Amino acid sequence: MNTGPELADTLTSIESIRTYLAGAIGAASQARSGAPVRLTFIGGEFRKAVGAPFEEHLNRLADEKLVSLPRSSRKLATFVKVHCSDLIALDEDAGGIHFVSPAAAEQHGRQPLPEPVQTTASLRFNRAVWAAFIRPLEGRRRFLNLDKIGFTDAAEPPPGEGWREIEARFVLGLPARAPVDGIRLQRNIEDWATHAGVPVSTLVLEQKTPTRKRTRLDHLLELIDLLPTSVAATWSIPASVLIHLNDRD
Repeated sequence: MNTGPELADTLTSIESIRTYLAGAIGAASQARSGAPVRLTFIGGEFRKAVGAPFEEHLNRLADEKLVSLPRSSRKLATFVKVHCSDLIALDEDAGGIHFVSPAAAEQHGRQPLPEPVQTTASLRFNRAVWAAFIRPLEGRRRFLNLDKIGFTDAAEPPPGEGWREIEARFVLGLPARAPVDGIRLQRNIEDWATHAGVPVSTLVLEQKTPTRKRTRLDHLLELIDLLPTSVAATWSIPASVLIHLNDRD
């Protein structure tokens, strides 16, 4: 994905900045299992990616007559509140710290995300992935970020190289709380991945290696390991005890 001056040159309109922030916040929230993200973290990520603080970047755009924004609206928190309320939820805690997350569907007239029928699909996709293929488009185009899994709806492609468009024919577009055919959903995702040249493996949740259940025998062997070598060397465990412990597990 582009960074630095190259990315900065693509973020020259309010819409492109809105799209970038929505994607960055969606990806950061997804990485935290849907939890809100500190706005200062997003500001830091913006600075690293663009090469300048958010307010400084907007000041440059205003000086070059690329955007028309009052100086009071160029701080990140104010920009999100004024220009991104349909995409980003902004909250402030008692200590004055701002947190952001993808806007809840029900807060802005959008339909809440229906729950998929998890028992019928053989693959477990990243939550943002199946959301992107379920949620109605509402007149916009949908783009999935493959670098940091997340999606955004916008009129034009977001800046950067990690985005792929999900064409309308692959989106179920189901109403709120409608049951989801998991098999059809998986087929749509796989068909889109083939069409877009995207490996399906990049869209599924990482499978955690299952941990073996600890047995009573494991606990006994750990106890033996704690004994001094001189004691352990002279201690024998009757076969009947081992058989009993193994049978109990």
